[in-house]
Amino acid sequence: MTISKQTEPSWLPVVLSFALGLLFASPQASAHVKMNKTVPANGASVAPGLAEIRFSFTDAVRITLVKVTRHESKVTLPPVSELPRKFVTKAKIAFEPMAPGNYAVMWTGVGKDGHVMQGAFSFSVVSPNANLPDKDVR
Repeated sequence: MTISKQTEPSWLPVVLSFALGLLFASPQASAHVKMNKTVPANGASVAPGLAEIRFSFTDAVRITLVKVTRHESKVTLPPVSELPRKFVTKAKIAFEPMAPGNYAVMWTGVGKDGHVMQGAFSFSVVSPNANLPDKDVR
């Protein structure tokens, strides 16, 4: 008498691999929010008195931290407005008017998918006597 050992079906590993592939390849799992634009832009030179920083994202994000530091003094400027409490695609964060100097902005946010992201950019506030490019040049 022959006793046969029952084995799992040969198709089971194929089905599991396919299911895992779908999970990890789905657009929802791989799509992350990106920053479209900031005002001021990275590397920009702006006139004294800048009092807000604007962010634009590809999809809704909840901004959890915005840190603006003046390079020369290493002083971090506290925002005078609250960070948005909801998920947003655009945000304006108000600050006291900024004096001439070089500034670094670091931000952190979380997408609706739970993905935490962060970024940084820098800009300069130039002295009132500096020549800035004409905004009306066509």
